Amino acid sequence: MLVGRSQLNENLQGDFSIIQQISALRRENRFLKVGLIFCLVLSALPYITGFQPETITAKTVVTEKIEFVRDGKTVMSSVAHPKADGLVIQDKNNLPAVWVYRSQDGGVMGVCDGSGRLVASIYAKPEGGAVGVYNKDGKPVAIMIAKPEGGAVGAYNKDGKHAAAMGAWSEGGILVAHNKDGKLVAVMAAKPEGGALGVCNNAGKLVAQMYAQPEGGAVTTHNKNGETVALMTALPYGGSIALYENKGHELVAVDVTPLCGRIEIKGFLGQTIWSAP
Repeated sequence: MLVGRSQLNENLQGDFSIIQQISALRRENRFLKVGLIFCLVLSALPYITGFQPETITAKTVVTEKIEFVRDGKTVMSSVAHPKADGLVIQDKNNLPAVWVYRSQDGGVMGVCDGSGRLVASIYAKPEGGAVGVYNKDGKPVAIMIAKPEGGAVGAYNKDGKHAAAMGAWSEGGILVAHNKDGKLVAVMAAKPEGGALGVCNNAGKLVAQMYAQPEGGAVTTHNKNGETVALMTALPYGGSIALYENKGHELVAVDVTPLCGRIEIKGFLGQTIWSAP
């Protein structure tokens, strides 16, 4: 009888322990349900109440597009460059405003106008770099280039034709100017051994020039047909001055050397009118 009663007590105790465990699991399940509902409510709270955190801190953010909003409207956005390793900043109409990308040997940055057209660009490479400015039609307005051996600056008119340019390198430099048709009107060059200056008419023909070198220099003027009308030269051993008429005939000549000099006046037919000595 005692053995039977002992087994009965053990069975009752085992059943009571199982019931206690089931009750504990039910309580834990209720707590889990409440916690899950609370988390769902917290996650939905910003959308329900319109709450937005002022600061978000994260080590890594993975996204395809970042939008900047003012008064509930997108004013700018940033996306990955579609053709290179870079970024594109877009305006409210998704047109490019600024873009930047890099390559194995350098990088490029561009600025666009309200229509998405390129108005300024800059690129850098190991062998140098460049800066360009363009008008609303995409034609260049100004270009600046820099390289190890020198650099250049160019300005253009509204039609994209050369207006002025300047270049400099280790051997010297040059400065040129053009008219509205892109024809050369002035040029100036400088080198260690000397320099030159030239002026042209609207047709691009040379009308005046001057050059200087260690052994001397010269100044000449020309008519609209490119024919010389005046010439002045200076050399270590002397110099000369000559005037010509339109057909190239010499009218006046003055020569000076260490030994003697000459002055001669001629007529339009080439005959000598007066000379000395």
